[in-house]
Amino acid sequence: MLGDSRLTKRLFRLADDLSSNPTASIPIACGGWGETKAAYRLLDNEALDWRAMLEAHRAPTIGRMVGL
Repeated sequence: MLGDSRLTKRLFRLADDLSSNPTASIPIACGGWGETKAAYRLLDNEALDWRAMLEAHRAPTIGRMVGL
């Protein structure tokens, strides 16, 4: 989805962590130093385009809306 399966996996993991605790900070939502560091590295990755990250959410959302 993002052109790299590791980035995609990390993005979905971060989205899951943040959606489980939406008012928490990234360190609290991620639950540990390793996961927090990975989240910040993902968000700081210059090769990662925020538009691609949103597309990972946008496409399935539109699919659900069409099914209504």
